[in-house]
Amino acid sequence: WLGSWARTTVVVFVRHAESQPASGGDPDLSITGERRVAALGGFLADLFVAGKVDHLYAADTRRAQQTAAPVANQFGLPINLLASNDWPTLARRIKSEHRGETVVVVGYASTLPVVLAQLTDTKVDVGEEEFDSVFVVVLPSPGQPRVLRLHYGASAATAVPAAESQTGP
Repeated sequence: WLGSWARTTVVVFVRHAESQPASGGDPDLSITGERRVAALGGFLADLFVAGKVDHLYAADTRRAQQTAAPVANQFGLPINLLASNDWPTLARRIKSEHRGETVVVVGYASTLPVVLAQLTDTKVDVGEEEFDSVFVVVLPSPGQPRVLRLHYGASAATAVPAAESQTGP
């Protein structure tokens, strides 16, 4: 019985990448955002030695789904969409349905810290222009949760705008 009780769950929280300016709708990723997410699947494959993600969740917007797509392709997973009313119960769902598994969640600067706090009692802030942070939550059973903050792709401060990268000497 100890083998089924003592399991570690890993949850990776990723904010959607940079999107095009919103003009009242559901914007796609910008060129900068597309460049960022191109590295996400490989980044996560390198992060996990076993190279395995069991479940993938993303908010039900284009920018979140487009951010999740490279992860889905890398690990051969479907993207499970989260409507706005799914976020309040996501932490409980992860604890009950995904014990001992690795889960990736793609969401927003407003939703990810709330779910992370529900899982760990840890408060994190995600800046409005912060698109490069990845939070890795380790939930050992038994044991105390741990939160790691990593970065992938070019940081917003060092990202080169598309127009500048296409000009020559």
